Amino acid sequence: MKATNIIFFFITFVHLSSENCNIIMCNLKGKSLKQSRLTSADIDTTVCPYLTISFAEFDNDALVVDKQVSETFPWMWVAKAKNPNFKLVLCFYNAVGVEEFYDMYRTPEKRLKFIPLLVTYLRNNKFDGVQVELAVGYGLWSPLRYNIDRWADFMEDIQKAFTEEAKSSGKPKLLLFGHIDSRKEDYDPLYHVPRIYKYSDFVIVDAWPYYPLRIGPKYNISITNTHHTRIYSEHQGDFSNIDYNVKTILRKGGIKEKTVISLYLMAEFYRRVFGLGFPRYDWVKYDNYGAVGAIMSQGGNVTRVFDNCPIFMSDRTVIYYDDEISLTEKLLLSYSTMILQNRST
Repeated sequence: MKATNIIFFFITFVHLSSENCNIIMCNLKGKSLKQSRLTSADIDTTVCPYLTISFAEFDNDALVVDKQVSETFPWMWVAKAKNPNFKLVLCFYNAVGVEEFYDMYRTPEKRLKFIPLLVTYLRNNKFDGVQVELAVGYGLWSPLRYNIDRWADFMEDIQKAFTEEAKSSGKPKLLLFGHIDSRKEDYDPLYHVPRIYKYSDFVIVDAWPYYPLRIGPKYNISITNTHHTRIYSEHQGDFSNIDYNVKTILRKGGIKEKTVISLYLMAEFYRRVFGLGFPRYDWVKYDNYGAVGAIMSQGGNVTRVFDNCPIFMSDRTVIYYDDEISLTEKLLLSYSTMILQNRST
């Protein structure tokens, strides 16, 4: 498998207790396609039957899709023709600060004007559903921008439109994938969990953004007990792990049969900053696993946090990543809890 595949794909196993089957879901960032040199030959639609394409945005009262994204559609249509079970999902996402977007979903008349445009675009481009994702950031917390109930209303209106369109057209209903950021500081104030689950066919839960911008003794953050996709809590009060946050979301009204755990297959790079006092490491970038392999080939050591998440350390660099051992642990967690889980190809 190409190392670049890991940059643009996450694979998620969804346990559906009612059907006793697994669904694998992948994500493709169309804007990065040329850089990765991926083609349709790199996607096995029998192994990865659900493909989410990112991103579509809201601008000038319309759905806007970048040309680099729409250029991926034709060969996706070919794959869909060859495999009728292959499902395409469009990711609808807006960055923090897009005032027009906030105004649209908070205003009933404006969102009800937009949703039919979304339905038409999905049907015209042979999509089977949409993932609706709320950008998380400090600007989002302003009450002038965000309202937890209006966001749930937006999801409700989309689901109603999908249901009504399916009845009138006789076509299979478009699928609605909700989205929840799994960090405690975000899902508590930003998501009406019961309503998001009620109106979504599936809900994608990010199970990866558990990393600080600085680590090391100076910040009382252990290098060897930190990882952006840790499975379990290190101690009571440790919220930066998959197990705690997924279970908390379920207790708040989430439904395990609808839950999709999204694993972030990118490595987090930190670089040591030299100076007086305790050593510290600053976050530098996230990168693909090809870059990890190149740096590791120059020499260093690999250690693991207690749930087998690997950490590479050299004189100046700390890299948190996943490998076949840590991904196997995550898959075992999914089977033990009957919740879907991700792994790499």
